[in-house]
Amino acid sequence: MNSRFPAQSLTATLVLVTLVLASLGARVEARPQYKKVFDATYPDVAKAKKTNCYLCHATGDDNKKKRNHYGHALAKELKNPNVKDENTIKEALKAIEDGDCRTGKWKERLDEGKWPCVCGDGGQDPSSYIARQLARERSKDR
Repeated sequence: MNSRFPAQSLTATLVLVTLVLASLGARVEARPQYKKVFDATYPDVAKAKKTNCYLCHATGDDNKKKRNHYGHALAKELKNPNVKDENTIKEALKAIEDGDCRTGKWKERLDEGKWPCVCGDGGQDPSSYIARQLARERSKDR
């Protein structure tokens, strides 16, 4: 029985490591065609900072529907989900690069080798007048 224990524990360890690595790798990359075109269009950003799904989606959230401001603008410009045509993607990226958000002007950030938006989920700015007013109204209703 002692000779079987090391083999069983080694097998269990290998299975566990494989499962952990597989689950980590599944969430890291953006859609391949979007990443490829973005990296070719903005090579300074690709060199300075790894481009992944959080370039367009809310950082730290696995919900693919939650996008940051840049992701919302790109989705609106592309009009269809999961566009495959590289020229269409590049045109959309160029069309939205003059946008901005709390993070700053996207074109300036891209030229500096930074991600265009790091605002999170692209929701209402919590420090804005409208957000504060809505919060006050919600607290009155409770």
